Amino acid sequence: MVLYHAQAYLIDLINNINIREWSRLRRQGERSMETEDRREIIIVGLGASGLYASKAALNTDRKCHVTIIERRDYDQFSPCTLPFVLEGVVPDFESIKYQVPEVKGRLDKLLSHEVIAVDSTEKTVTARDLISGKEKVIGYDSLILANGASPITLPVPGARELSGKGVHFVSDPENTARLMDAAKGSRMKRSVVVGGGAIGLEVAVALHEMGHEVVITKRTEPPLPRNLDPQMGKYIVERLESLGIRCTFGKGIDSINGGDRVESVTIAGETIPCDIVVMAVGMRANTSLAEMAGCRILNGLVLVDSRMRTSVPDVYAIGDLVMTYSRIDRTAATMQLATSAFREGMAAGTNAAGGSTRYPGALNTFLTVINGLEIAATGYNLKKAQELGYDAAAISTKGEIKPHYMPGSTEIHLRVVVEKDSGRILGAQAIGEKGAAWRINIFALAIHGGMTLYDLLDAELAYNPPVSQMYDPVIRLAEIGLKRLRLPPGECGDPFFPDGTGDA
Repeated sequence: MVLYHAQAYLIDLINNINIREWSRLRRQGERSMETEDRREIIIVGLGASGLYASKAALNTDRKCHVTIIERRDYDQFSPCTLPFVLEGVVPDFESIKYQVPEVKGRLDKLLSHEVIAVDSTEKTVTARDLISGKEKVIGYDSLILANGASPITLPVPGARELSGKGVHFVSDPENTARLMDAAKGSRMKRSVVVGGGAIGLEVAVALHEMGHEVVITKRTEPPLPRNLDPQMGKYIVERLESLGIRCTFGKGIDSINGGDRVESVTIAGETIPCDIVVMAVGMRANTSLAEMAGCRILNGLVLVDSRMRTSVPDVYAIGDLVMTYSRIDRTAATMQLATSAFREGMAAGTNAAGGSTRYPGALNTFLTVINGLEIAATGYNLKKAQELGYDAAAISTKGEIKPHYMPGSTEIHLRVVVEKDSGRILGAQAIGEKGAAWRINIFALAIHGGMTLYDLLDAELAYNPPVSQMYDPVIRLAEIGLKRLRLPPGECGDPFFPDGTGDA
């Protein structure tokens, strides 16, 4: 399988940090060793959001001091790449780790430390060294909570009892390495993956590539229900089943069975022998520190404003912790993606250091790759749009990504969600061997710009037979949509005859 950089977006972001920029910040730190009157910023957590919060803070206030507190004994890793290490596409877990450059005098990292107390009145945090057990109290002017989320365990019999005894998670290099070892040493070579999100789908394919007989199950139908409509989800099921992976979407798991080890699962009354179960049913925000600080919580997520400020003065929250909002209409939404997290981090770091900027909201622009199949989406699917009160419709098409006579031409499926009366684009979905990712990026920009099907129809896209169609499926979809919705034909102005005299 080809590993697309977009799928490992976090590691790409890290690698794209300008090292010269860090060097400049380091030199500034050496010139500004004075500690008087400098702003103290504490960041809890060193994921994508925490990393970019630190960079933004250091750039905004050239005298501030940043302390990052992280439980791990290493700086960074790419969560999105974990299934691809499991599959063998990426050679090892060390490849996806990254060390944040030091900025002498301005940036301190407390690795192998955890925050055990937050006092937002005194503006202090208490950190414990996980190796020595020693504790220290650190004062702050601004506190940024970026301590992420933890994998959810389904409340079914056997799930907790057999955790570590055949029940596995994929959320960090350590638990993924344990799964890899268990899969290699499995006696049955039979695995069940619980969950139909990106991680669940990717792990199912990875275990299949490791020689396992795989069943994937999810109580709701189809896979990726937050991103795709059922009409698009069926193509994922077809791909999985073509590999020999059994799909039981819409049934869910009743119990995990076994004594000292996992021996089977029960799905809709059927007992399925296995010795590995992977829980991939989502993540729960780690809100305990936010609660300790007195931040307002809603539906298990920290409430923030557009500057990433919580309800407590000088306390910010970012990443998987927060309830954010849609860029389309500012509706509250959960966006646990690296692409959202780093923008939230930039906003929080800038504001915490005395600058002024706003987080623009997210479109939930999404991409995964399973067995070479690109699956991408942005904005709302039809169900979500209708739930939010839009009089919406969805239009689908399929087409070749380049002329049929060119080698390597493959089929792509496209679907767009629009307002019926205006043709305004609210969301889009794309699935294909190639080209789904960049076409979804077109739709994401279209939504960001408030564009309609008329605008898309008039778009001029690059064409050359080895890589694209002159009449691209995106343009064709816009034309089909306007006809289906019976919207009047659009007109563009004539730059040579603005008064219409050229119409003969």
